[in-house]
Amino acid sequence: MNNKEDYVGEKELGHLKLAKRSDSPYPTLNALYKKLRSAWCRETAYPSCQQEWVPKDPSYGQCAITSMIVHDLFGGKIYKMYVNGGGTHYFNVIEDTVVDLGYEQFALYHIPVDYSEGFEADPKYCGTNPDTRKRYELLCSRLGLKPVPLAGQRTKKE
Repeated sequence: MNNKEDYVGEKELGHLKLAKRSDSPYPTLNALYKKLRSAWCRETAYPSCQQEWVPKDPSYGQCAITSMIVHDLFGGKIYKMYVNGGGTHYFNVIEDTVVDLGYEQFALYHIPVDYSEGFEADPKYCGTNPDTRKRYELLCSRLGLKPVPLAGQRTKKE
């Protein structure tokens, strides 16, 4: 991880073999990123970030739910790390390549991010917090996606 090929914005990584979900309207990370920029909102941001959220920095407070959606659509693993100030940040690793669609919140303010400090997070854990789940479902709705059920949950059709 942490190489010059890391995906942290609008650059597309053609070499990645993405495990695309068949019902996804987003064939590439770039297509998803472009839509996320307008789908992220104050209500989808982490609660302690909502008051400071501004459209100029739409990725602020969106990392956990965004990494869940990247995992849902493109596979790979979800990683978590601690950042300056004691907060946490979530990102993805696909084929040993960092995929961080929420990176802009750090780049905008020139805050360094060291992905080598990250550790794998259990995707099942990421959606267990009721607030995180609610924000994930809202972001899925804004993206035109069906949320992936939590492990052990049945869908309405079952």
